This record gives sequence, C-alpha cells and structure tokens, in this order.
Amino acid sequence: MALIQPDQAVKIFIFSAILSLPIVFHNYDRLLKNKRLLLLPLALFSFGLVQIIWVAIFKQQGSPFTAAYRSYQNGGKNLIFAAFMIAAICSQPALSLCKDRIAQYVTIATGFGLYCWAGYQLYTVGGANPLAYRVPLGFEFATGTAYALTFIALLASQAILNLRSTLVIPLYFIHFALSAMAIVSTQTRAAILVYPVLCIALFLLNYRHNRKVLFGALTSFIILSLAALIPLKPVLEQRYAEFKSDITAYQADNSNTSIGARFAMQKAGLETGKLTPWGESLEQRSAALTDLEKSDPSLSGALFFVNVHLHNELMDTFSLKGVPGLILLLLLYATAVYIALNQRNALLLMVTGAIIAYGLSDMVLYSKAESLISTLALCFAFILVSGAMREQSHE
Repeated sequence: MALIQPDQAVKIFIFSAILSLPIVFHNYDRLLKNKRLLLLPLALFSFGLVQIIWVAIFKQQGSPFTAAYRSYQNGGKNLIFAAFMIAAICSQPALSLCKDRIAQYVTIATGFGLYCWAGYQLYTVGGANPLAYRVPLGFEFATGTAYALTFIALLASQAILNLRSTLVIPLYFIHFALSAMAIVSTQTRAAILVYPVLCIALFLLNYRHNRKVLFGALTSFIILSLAALIPLKPVLEQRYAEFKSDITAYQADNSNTSIGARFAMQKAGLETGKLTPWGESLEQRSAALTDLEKSDPSLSGALFFVNVHLHNELMDTFSLKGVPGLILLLLLYATAVYIALNQRNALLLMVTGAIIAYGLSDMVLYSKAESLISTLALCFAFILVSGAMREQSHE
C-alpha cells in the first residue's frame, strides 16, 4: 500500500498554484515595492521555463526518450507553479497565530506519521530480510523517498522549534532520532550523510545566541545519532561495504557500480556539455556519449542511464541545456541562498542546502515526484518562518 501518491499530490499542487494567481495580481504593488520578494520566484520561473522550452525544441515524435523528456517537462512545470506560489506567500502578511499553529501541528503530525509508516513498511514487508529492503513510501525509487523524508523532516524540525515551549528541545531530539532512522531505512547514502548535518545545523542556527544550550545539544545529538543508528547497524555496514567496493572497482576503471556510475555520469555530462555548449537533445547526448565511451571505457557506467538523467543536476543541465541552462541553475541556487541569508530564514537555507547537496549525486528538480517535494519544501520554508519569526532566535 502506497501512502504517498505523487500524481494526486501534483494535482493538488497545480490547483494551489492556480489559486495563488489572484493573490499575486492583487498584491503586485507590494511585490513591486519590495523587488527582493520576486527574486526567487523569477529564478524558479526562469529555470522551469528553460526546461519546458528545451523539451519543446528537442522532443521528437516517437522518441525512445519520451519518458525522460516528459520528466524534464514535469519538473519545469512544478518549478513554475512554485514560483507563483512563493510570490503569493511572500506578498501576504504573516499568518494569524491560529493558522500558524495549525500549520505547525499539521507539519509535525505529517512528519511523525511518515516515520511510523516507514517503520511499518520495514517491519511488515522487509521484516524477513531488512538488508534487502529499501522503504519506498509510494515513490518509484527509495532515493526519492529519502529526499522526501529529508525535506519533510526539516520542515517538521522547524515547526517544533516554532512551538517555543519547555518541551521543544526534548521533542526536537526525539524527532531527530525517529526521522534519522526513517531515512536510514531507505538505505540512501547521500541522505544518511546529509540529513543529520542539516538537522543539527538548523537547531544550532536557531539557538545560536544561547551558548548554554549549544554545548549540551551537540552532546545530545551525538548520543542520539549513535542510539538511533544502532538498530540499523547492519544496514549501515552493508551500505558502507558496498561503497568501499564501488570505489575500489572505479579505481580499476570499472564504473559499472552505483558509485562508479555516478562518477562516470558526472564526467560524461562535462565532456558532452563541452562538445555542445549551447545545448543538445537526449538523442544527441546519447550518441556523443556512445562515441566517447569507445575511447574512454571508464564512461561505460554512464551508458545505462542515458535514457533518464546523469544523476548530477549541474552536469546534466550543462550537457543538455548548455551554458545558458547551467547559469540559470546556478542563479537559482545562489538566489535561494541569498534570500535565506537576507531574510534570516534558517529553514530556507537548510532546504536549499538539501536541494544543492542531493543535486550533486542525483536530480531533485527532475520528474514529477522529486521536483514536487523540493518545491513544496521551498514554499513551506516561507510559511513556517514568517517575517516576524525571521528576526527571532531562541534565547
């Protein structure tokens, strides 16, 4: 049974984007007076539009890469929808206390609900052999599940910090332990490494003015991390052993492994991008990569993925959309970081960090499900951290 249905979620997302249009037009005066509010929406819109235009130019009838073209198109659409939603959110005054509390409680409940469901799937489906089972939660691939759990966990973490009660710190630690265990159950190495860093950083940024809490918190995070990972020690050991094996194989010019293929795809993206700096079709990239592999066998691992993507947001964009696409993607990253720092929005900074980090070993702005959860996280980063709260920190 799939708890998450990306197709249904996208329909709701589109409907929400449509509802945001009247809000944007009604408050366009406020947006024009504070043009910084438009920077991130414009960056999202621009990169999303490039995705759609690129598909319109290069997609051919009956192409064997039709599914991949559709995924790029869906990702572009979600970026454009998110642009309008963020513009609408930024043009509105902060939520009332009641609505703000509802948003926080719903976010926290969603997070804990997903962690429990992940545990249920691991116990009921993978119970006999948990080392061979990666929790999907309804996503096509477990990596997508890990990314979704990361974004939801970061949002829930901020919602917990917003409660500002005496139970905030212990609840944050409990949430950290459960969310980390859920992410480990997906066996996604990038998420296992990235999420704890972002979650701890979010806490430290919120308590940066309270030195008494910081030392105790760091100690608690270390203890909790170890305690949370003990039950899943066999999973971690297996993934680490596979990582070492993949690295050894790649050093022997064998890129037909999980890690080796990623290295090969990054190199392939760079080399094919240099051949066509203004962009090319999936068919052209496939042909170019096939030719390059004949002279450089270390690229063989990348051939298995030419019909999807190159598992690196930067290199994949460079190889298909050329220098213009790469510049727009870098501008999107830079704009999100700038807005986060300018508005003192620690949650937005962590969400952006996750998008960038995961984009180094995969693509989270590609396809329907991954781009949806990424852009939703950006939207909620503005909802959960209102204008008033951005100026506060835990004393």
